[in-house]
Amino acid sequence: MVAAWRQLWRYRTRSLLVMACAALGVAGSIAAVNYAAGGRQQVIDQVARLGTNVIVVSALQDRGSGGRARSGAIVTTLREADLRALRREVPAIARASALVSAGLRLKAAGLSKVSPVVGCEPDFFRIKHWTVTGGETFDDAQSRRAARVALLGATVARDLFGQSSPVGERLFINRVPFEVIGVLAERGQGLDATNEDAQVYVPLGAAMRRLMNVDHYNSLVLEVGEFEALPGAAREVTALLRERHRTGSFRPDDFSVLNQQALGDTRLAASERLGFFVRWIGLSALLVAGVGVLAMAWITVRDRTREIGTRRALGATAADVFRQFAFEAMVLAVAGAACGLVLGWGASLLIAARAGLPFVFDAGNAALAFVAAIVINLAFVSWPARRAARLDPIEALRDQ
Repeated sequence: MVAAWRQLWRYRTRSLLVMACAALGVAGSIAAVNYAAGGRQQVIDQVARLGTNVIVVSALQDRGSGGRARSGAIVTTLREADLRALRREVPAIARASALVSAGLRLKAAGLSKVSPVVGCEPDFFRIKHWTVTGGETFDDAQSRRAARVALLGATVARDLFGQSSPVGERLFINRVPFEVIGVLAERGQGLDATNEDAQVYVPLGAAMRRLMNVDHYNSLVLEVGEFEALPGAAREVTALLRERHRTGSFRPDDFSVLNQQALGDTRLAASERLGFFVRWIGLSALLVAGVGVLAMAWITVRDRTREIGTRRALGATAADVFRQFAFEAMVLAVAGAACGLVLGWGASLLIAARAGLPFVFDAGNAALAFVAAIVINLAFVSWPARRAARLDPIEALRDQ
């Protein structure tokens, strides 16, 4: 084995190239799988923030023109009486909040922008498990009297007020003055592709009467007390609304009922499929790296033909030659794979930061990639090692 160590040191550049192939294969495999794991973790975090016991009833687009949905026109049949009936007749509902929304002009601190404004009830923030980083949320009393108070999403707060606290400041929404009473904790994009941090939240009555002049809701957010009751509650909500809206067999529903768990399951299933393909990409990275190691080993055998012939002439057996080349490959594969673990950790951290995903380092996958890289590299290198062991000493010494 002394001869093997001597050759590794003698051909340092070639050894470093073999190590780099192994390292890049392991790092690419680890980074790819961790990227998929970060996406899956993001979905899980979003579901946890939304609550798994949540049902969302949304008004559909108006189909009054030839049975086709008119872009931007929402039906006006989802009303306060529907919400009262749901609270009364669906006992599984623990909390509920109606929502209305529209894009309105905001003006504060000499700056102006158009942003979604959402009217909601105080229970909305409890259902969403949403807290404030400054100030407080509006209460039931403020909601009942349609107080002109507002909660800002983190992005809106930064855009209008910079780094200073907006609590207590005046905000004009469509020229109507509101007092900012709090800033909501940053949440990012939700499962429904809505950036909640870019929205302003006001009491439901203030939004409907003072800002939008509407008497219907865009959606209802319902929280069910027990997770096991969620499917039954969704069926009850659907049946009750069909009865009230007189829809069903002959008329299509003018609303949709979706529970967040179903949405989360759909996104998780998509994430799992992505993870499946990413694992194949990771395996491909290991195989490509193995091919690179094979090429370098093949070149090594060709360049060391005279050395092999000399060793065989001095009494080394074919098994001795094979063990020398296998040992050299094992050392380089292990060292390269170990470097790949470190590179994989750094690459995963960088990709997560650039993609806005939570950082996830799957230690089990990293160990699997480490072992797989060593096995693949040794399997690939065994071919040129066998070729070296089978060289005829006389023919090898004739090689120029």
